[in-house]
Amino acid sequence: MNFINTIEDLYNMLDKYTEGVDWNTFYAKRDKPAPFLKYNKLPDKCVVDFIKEHNIRNACEFGCGEGRNAIFLAKNNVYTEAYDLSEIAIENAKRIARESRAEKVVFKAGNIFELDLRDKKFDLIIDSGIFHHLTPHRRLQYRDMVSEILADNGYFILLCFAAGEDGADEVDDYEFYKCRQTGTAFTRERLKEFWKLKFDIKELRKGENVVEARMWESEFLYICVLKKA
Repeated sequence: MNFINTIEDLYNMLDKYTEGVDWNTFYAKRDKPAPFLKYNKLPDKCVVDFIKEHNIRNACEFGCGEGRNAIFLAKNNVYTEAYDLSEIAIENAKRIARESRAEKVVFKAGNIFELDLRDKKFDLIIDSGIFHHLTPHRRLQYRDMVSEILADNGYFILLCFAAGEDGADEVDDYEFYKCRQTGTAFTRERLKEFWKLKFDIKELRKGENVVEARMWESEFLYICVLKKA
């Protein structure tokens, strides 16, 4: 018999009504047309631009993949902790970091909702791939977690799927569970509504198609720069 006694019990039950992605298989096969596989050593343009304008001492990246943003930050003298669900992605990130001589970065594989980060405070948190894969109930937990571990006046850079681009559709939160979704896209209005409860929105724009020798960006994404309220 199963019983719900805590909020985490409820979250675990709701998780069973959704479909996850096997990220180890994703990174092992490498057969999907994902830009972050193709440009796995190039940081996001918004991260490059942000670092030019802000003095950041430490940072955290959730869903770091093979470490492109985290390694860029480390090479720019920012101590960085980076997490991803895929052990294969993390092993690749560690290898690329060694090859790049990026020393101020720590990579760890694991579920971010099982991490104990309560004693940590970061000047900057980056998410370039987790939020649009989270279930509605986990988004609420995620928003609280990001806010709690950001330092006062800290920043959160979020990149997520833009609704209407390349077949990416917004999904009603109730329908999410009925359709067993693996993710969703967002409108500008929905992003403002969700994040304004904890953050001041400093920038929210559509991405551009940019691929350069040192960074990239996609028009299929929204780029959000949020500041802890």
